[in-house]
Amino acid sequence: MQNLSPLEHLKIARRLHFQGNTREAINEYELVLELDPENEDAMSGLRALGVEPPDPVLARGATEHAGGLKTSFFVNQAKESHTPAWRRGPVKIIVCLLGAGMAFALYQFAILLLNFDNIKAMENVEVHFQKPTQKDDNATVSVVIGNYNPAPIKNMVISYNIADDKGNTLKDGSLTITTQVPAGDKRTFTEVSLGSVKGRASKLQPKLESLKYGPKPKKLKQQWIDKFIDASSQPDKDSFGDFCDLVDNTEDFAPAYVGLGRAYAARSDWKRAIENYKKAIEIDSDNANAHYYMAIAMFYQGDRTGAKKEMDTAASLAPDDPEITWNLKYLFNLKDTKQSKSGESPK
Repeated sequence: MQNLSPLEHLKIARRLHFQGNTREAINEYELVLELDPENEDAMSGLRALGVEPPDPVLARGATEHAGGLKTSFFVNQAKESHTPAWRRGPVKIIVCLLGAGMAFALYQFAILLLNFDNIKAMENVEVHFQKPTQKDDNATVSVVIGNYNPAPIKNMVISYNIADDKGNTLKDGSLTITTQVPAGDKRTFTEVSLGSVKGRASKLQPKLESLKYGPKPKKLKQQWIDKFIDASSQPDKDSFGDFCDLVDNTEDFAPAYVGLGRAYAARSDWKRAIENYKKAIEIDSDNANAHYYMAIAMFYQGDRTGAKKEMDTAASLAPDDPEITWNLKYLFNLKDTKQSKSGESPK
């Protein structure tokens, strides 16, 4: 290989420097200084590239000690000096923090998407605390949950605040109702414990925090979902027209037939109520709510045997449903004379 003079190496270094080939230019400036340790042009070139050249005396000594062998000092220093800004200490920390923040934001967005249906369903759920009692510092309440969605809900987490008559908080807490509440219906959970409460409670405020919604009805257009929500939020006697529209314009949507059956039942038209409950069961034989209301209608028609069979089916499908459990336990143990005197009726 032909040996070049310091001047020739210097020319190559300047050309590479001008072209932006930093590492190659540093190598050439290094060769110049190995051949001529006091070359000011080479040292100026290195400084322009952000590399501090070594003391000429020390550089000469290091070259002589190394037997004239080329070292990697300049290349290593160039790598260090030309590390991209995002890889340097403080900047690297900031970039990492920003990256972590973006990752967390993306994670939260993904969670939001996964829980979108649950969050949206919460808009159509009412929660009320009724009949609060406080005995021996233990508070209990009846929790009424109205689900106006076209699909059932369960695992409802409800936070609450208990305060005295001056608004001072006596207790903050939460409770979970795991039992399913059917589509377009209400359930009352009695004697739910709120735990120990010190002081005289005067105000009780619940707030629904989360729930599990579904499975969603298939092939149901948004306009009929909205219609179902409106119909379900009305008293049964006022929902007849909306539920008629729903059964006429939707296919295989069992909750609509249950709703129409209840509207007929509110008019004491038990025959047509039963027809609609049967249709709901044909569509979805596992619909515990349809079996439950079928039992109620058959009971009022005097078919206690058929009513008991339907209530047993409802209980097997929804063993934790509070209203099905109550009716199964008490309704069929009532004697006709006792019922007529007390005015007891199915829930």
